[in-house]
Amino acid sequence: GLSSVDIGGQPVRIADLLRERPQDVAGRHIVERYGPTTALLVKLLDAGSRLPVHVHPTRDLARQLFDSQFGKAEAWAVLGTRHVEGQPSPRIWLGFRQDVAREQLMAWIEQQDTDAIRGAMNEIEVTPGDAVFVRPGLLHATGAGVFLVEAQEPTDFSIVAEYKGYPIAPDEAHLSKGWDRVIEVVDRAVVGAEELRSLIPPPRRIAGNDTEGWYEDDVWGPQSDPYFKGFRLVVDGSVAWPHAGVYSVVIVTDGAGVAETAYGRLEITAGDTFAVLAATAPTTISGDLQMLVTAPSFE
Repeated sequence: GLSSVDIGGQPVRIADLLRERPQDVAGRHIVERYGPTTALLVKLLDAGSRLPVHVHPTRDLARQLFDSQFGKAEAWAVLGTRHVEGQPSPRIWLGFRQDVAREQLMAWIEQQDTDAIRGAMNEIEVTPGDAVFVRPGLLHATGAGVFLVEAQEPTDFSIVAEYKGYPIAPDEAHLSKGWDRVIEVVDRAVVGAEELRSLIPPPRRIAGNDTEGWYEDDVWGPQSDPYFKGFRLVVDGSVAWPHAGVYSVVIVTDGAGVAETAYGRLEITAGDTFAVLAATAPTTISGDLQMLVTAPSFE
């Protein structure tokens, strides 16, 4: 939001442009449903240590607790992993592997028995290319040495069950709402093997093929569709931009190429990250490259 675009030789912050010309930034469908917002937050995270176990609310609970139209569904696309000395192999924690009673979870949090919390969770090693959808309500954490793209609803509602050893005050952990209230955010039911397979889906081809010189895979599967979408676009040749009219955040993950736009040519290469405004989408992408495209959903 603090990034700027050039309009008539003058830098204009995207956040200001969103207020002044919301449909040009976010697209008509997003603005009609949500108002002047991109409805999407995207981060690049490269953790040198394990992040604390935390959880985000559903939209219904976010309305009740925070008067927000957005909760915080999120999803990860693992770009790379590395071993961090003194830490286990790259991994994530996602949901409980057994049902946990409300009183038990409250006791673990109050005592900061974080070994018990993580011990009750699904612990999964990850490798580059893995994709994970973290539905609201699931406790989760990423381990050391995991480099990922994180797509989210645009809020900062993180309820932190593990704050011992982190620069997080106890009152900040429950966002000053009290554990008696925010404990209801946590889904304490078991997340079994079948649901884990749906939360960590294989890529699904949705357009194109190798013979056409391009193809696109759905990254996070149908569970992310009410919130946002993720696509892996692979180009070996040229393709018309498949997401015109919608705001998106794009990370070039491999190779190099050119984005042709109505405003000129933009050379792009692995490591480049950029926002595509709804009114300024490329016309074509050409080259030999791979891109991760994240876009808000208006379903």
